[in-house]
Amino acid sequence: MTRTFTLRASPGADLALDLVRDLNEAQRAAVTCGEGPKLVIAGAGSGKTRTITYRVAWLISRGVQPSQVLLATFTNKAAREMLGRVESLIGAAASQVWGGTFHALGNRLLRRHAPLVGLRSNYSILDEEDQRDLIKVAITEAKVKVEEKRFPAPALIEDLISISFNTQRPLADVVEERTPHFLEWVEALQEVSRRYHAKKRAANALDYDDLLRFWLALLEGRPEVAAKLGAQFRHLLVDEYQDTNVVQAQIIERIAAHNGRTLMVVGDDSQSIYRFRGAHYDNILKFPERNPGTEIFKLEVNYRSTPQILDFANASIANNALQYRKTLTARRPEGVLPVVLPLNDVYQEAAFVAERILQLRDEGVPLADMAVLYRAHAHSSMLQAELIKRNVPYEVRSGVRFFEQAHIKDVVAYLKILENPLDEIAWRRLWLMLPRIGNATAAKLWEAIAKAANPLQAALAEPLGGLVAPSARASLTRFQRDLRALRARLDEDPHPAQLIAAVVETGYLDYLRSQYEGAEARLQDLQQLAVFARTYRSLRSFLSELVLLGELYGQDVQGRSTQDPERLILSSVHQAKGLEWRTVFILRLCEGDFPSQAALREEQGEEEERRIFYVASTRAKDELYLTHPLIDLGGRGGGSVLLQPSRFIREVRFTLYEQGEIDEAPRYAVGED
Repeated sequence: MTRTFTLRASPGADLALDLVRDLNEAQRAAVTCGEGPKLVIAGAGSGKTRTITYRVAWLISRGVQPSQVLLATFTNKAAREMLGRVESLIGAAASQVWGGTFHALGNRLLRRHAPLVGLRSNYSILDEEDQRDLIKVAITEAKVKVEEKRFPAPALIEDLISISFNTQRPLADVVEERTPHFLEWVEALQEVSRRYHAKKRAANALDYDDLLRFWLALLEGRPEVAAKLGAQFRHLLVDEYQDTNVVQAQIIERIAAHNGRTLMVVGDDSQSIYRFRGAHYDNILKFPERNPGTEIFKLEVNYRSTPQILDFANASIANNALQYRKTLTARRPEGVLPVVLPLNDVYQEAAFVAERILQLRDEGVPLADMAVLYRAHAHSSMLQAELIKRNVPYEVRSGVRFFEQAHIKDVVAYLKILENPLDEIAWRRLWLMLPRIGNATAAKLWEAIAKAANPLQAALAEPLGGLVAPSARASLTRFQRDLRALRARLDEDPHPAQLIAAVVETGYLDYLRSQYEGAEARLQDLQQLAVFARTYRSLRSFLSELVLLGELYGQDVQGRSTQDPERLILSSVHQAKGLEWRTVFILRLCEGDFPSQAALREEQGEEEERRIFYVASTRAKDELYLTHPLIDLGGRGGGSVLLQPSRFIREVRFTLYEQGEIDEAPRYAVGED
């Protein structure tokens, strides 16, 4: 016979909790609620983290053992912050809470129960590089004839396999939706996927998705373990529930089925913006349907933004049909209206933003308290160039700095050899893009053309094919054909913008789609590169300017640490979620850019785009600037296209913002030889 003893929190453990002083009425209601399913809709800036941490602390202060609380978050940083706050409230007992990311929690549980799902407890966890190396082996074993037509790169295959799992959809469907140009490879991709999974099992290794895969398998295949975990975790809490995918929701709600459904999920349906990563909006929207008796709490007091900014954001998100209706109210005093500025084009947009940032800095707003947000990384290209010219230090949160990106350097390499056929580095970069050509072969090719009187002519000559393996000759021949077309285009029209467009029309397009993730976004980058090049009258002046931009960029990196507080932040809206700044600029608010044209073609795409806009707007504390170019300079054939302001501006009542205007002297093309 076994006797069970219950340890309760020591008297006075809740002395640090002053719920009346520290929480508003809605937060207090959520923190002190009883058992059963709970949904906390936490509006932007409403104290979500405070509510979750006080909930954990309150439970422990009421006698719940810390080890009986599971707190799932999405980042290690968020987990550390929350548990640190709990510790500041109740002391060292907080260290016993089961807190962490879904993947970390899955790993912790699988180490204990691995044999029950066919694993050994000493399994390895593959990082992204390991995964790609294993996929390369699977491609080789599947005998895919990659030289016949470009096959997706391992990184791209890894992404497709992961999305397939996290959305619980067949790989073929994911390929059709995300990379339809690879539909002819579906059977080969399925075979590579099968071999990849088999090789992981043989190696006793798991990738990140497997930590969720086997955790769910444990709960589904071993009811006794699910019941045990339900008994262990008397209280389940999940942060950012709107960002969970199908598998994560199944895991957490399956455990809750064994603890009386004492599950509190916290999030904001209006900030659900990660569908492209597999987030499933219905997880939060239909939570009450899956969990009958759910009590809903709404946190609607915003401590971040002025009333004017909140009124604007509320008016925008009100246009979404699928949502939990709420209206954020500001705790802060009155401020200034958001400013909407129509601008001639992207050049004027960049000039205005850079100039206004410098003005604000002179007025006492540090650069670190300002951010420029955009829907797509490509939208920052003109601004980056403008900031470099004005010597404004900045940090990019949406990826690599625009002019340092691999696909930008690829296209520039084509331009470099047209201008300077003796550029060995550019030649090597291009040759190494071709299937079956490695460093040794590239060295032979360079040796052959470097000693020629006309290196470019030698590179286009038929005898060059004799220096490569037979399997590489077809791709080299295609490359030479592309170069001839580019040389002819250079003779017809030496303008760099036209040459960039011509490069994208070559076989490089197949390379980009097969080697890089986010191919469509990268194509947008190249379109923006062409727009940037339009102000240069010659290829030589354009390439010279790129070098100077690179030098300034290098000086900036060497002269300032990444922790330097005096840096302007450039960020995609997705990367900015959860952050805040005194002043926020939102770029390129025109139809087709924000909202994204591609997203509008998807089911419920407009509503997600509006949520992205809502997230962007609610990052601002004091001032919000919304800019929209009137002319698109990246039209077909280098033409100009009139742009409409974004529907997200047009649908908001004009009294909720101030209309700005710009008076600027005419601009002339630069780069005279």
